[in-house]
Amino acid sequence: MPVDHAFGSPKHVARIPGSADVIVIGAGLAGLSAARLLRSHGASVIVLEARDRPGGRVHSQRLAGGHVIDLGAQFMGDTQTYIAALADEAGLHRVSAVVPGHILHLSSEDAVPSRRPADQLPLSMIDRFDALQAFWRLERAMASLDGQNLARLDRIDAASFIRGKTFLRPAFQAIGGYLEGEICTPLRHVSAYEALEQGASIGGFAGEGASAQWFLAAGAATMTQFLAEAIEGSLVLNAPVSRVMQNSDAVTVTAATDTYRAARAIVAVPPQLYGTLGMVPELPRSWQDALRGWRPGSVVKTILVFREPWWRRSGLAGTIVSLGGTFGAAVDASPQDGAGILVVFSTAKGAQVFAQKQEEKDRIAAAMRWLCHVHGTRVPDLLDARSVDWSAEPFSVGGYASRRGIGGWTAAPDLFSPHGRLHFAETETATRWRSFMDGAVQSGIRSANEVLGGQQHETGDATR
Repeated sequence: MPVDHAFGSPKHVARIPGSADVIVIGAGLAGLSAARLLRSHGASVIVLEARDRPGGRVHSQRLAGGHVIDLGAQFMGDTQTYIAALADEAGLHRVSAVVPGHILHLSSEDAVPSRRPADQLPLSMIDRFDALQAFWRLERAMASLDGQNLARLDRIDAASFIRGKTFLRPAFQAIGGYLEGEICTPLRHVSAYEALEQGASIGGFAGEGASAQWFLAAGAATMTQFLAEAIEGSLVLNAPVSRVMQNSDAVTVTAATDTYRAARAIVAVPPQLYGTLGMVPELPRSWQDALRGWRPGSVVKTILVFREPWWRRSGLAGTIVSLGGTFGAAVDASPQDGAGILVVFSTAKGAQVFAQKQEEKDRIAAAMRWLCHVHGTRVPDLLDARSVDWSAEPFSVGGYASRRGIGGWTAAPDLFSPHGRLHFAETETATRWRSFMDGAVQSGIRSANEVLGGQQHETGDATR
């Protein structure tokens, strides 16, 4: 399908020397945010990006018909202060993701959909009561996380822990399916501590509910493009890294484009890619143990573009919920005036099943059949469509974020702290809004401040 590659154009990239104060590996939101802050303090920076575009797991495209779609991260909320500030600084127009109308809910993949108000749990009265008390108990568990209960909670898989907080199976299935869709990994593959820490980092269930209030009319990649332009002359594309080594004097990074040397390096790629950087032997043994059990998230995102948002004529918000299904959810991402755009998400187990359809056209056809089933009728013809399996992306190998496996927190509670001359960014390393774009920006700023603090300590001048 033809696209306009205006996003991520390398026009601002220049040939740069092989040494700098800091090398940043990865030009997603985290790496670009780190590089911009470092540059603003006078540090020389080289940013190495394996792709032919900046952005990482943020990727927008303008389709042949002129419609802008987000193949990667897309939705944001006002309480995500870093990403909201970045969008405002770049002068980008927000589109509300809150569409009035009823949602459609499927209790199983082949069930007849039920139509419900958006704020109503799709459960009977007694099951709804059970779910609400379970939410309360899980919120309390998030609030009480500390080093005292880490070892115990890190041994229990999240599915078993959540089952223990409910009395009835429907409530467990609803909560478990919802959480599994959000973290993009089967709950039995991660620990209770990992799931609770993720929830705590975003402000619990209320934070999750406010995490998708708006998206950008021009696409999320306009933010990474804005950051890339701010570091003009420092970005090297098509530069996959194959080796990272450090000694007492410097960090040496071997990439496809050159060998680079710097006083420090920031690694701003997903942890599942650390092995491809040849840097795992540089890390502490406890970190290696945690990384061996690392769990990349599984996401297939399918975008369906119609002439208009036809579902709104029936009083529908466009939202479809099918917890545990191959297609877990759909949401309305239509521009304010014009086309109707539905975003269909397959996550966790659903994504792993759906990804077996390796041809994009087959995934799009399957999504359209599902949409016909949900609405009980033939839906209008498509204007355009895309479907991306983020697990098949070689420089992501998963999305939206990845997870520590069971026991990963116990093995390395200090994972991602500075190690010698190496610093670590990316949304997986964030302390707030982990797994979200806001967390990526926060992690980049935090890692840059670590470097600047170290430079100040070593040279007496953080702006050298």
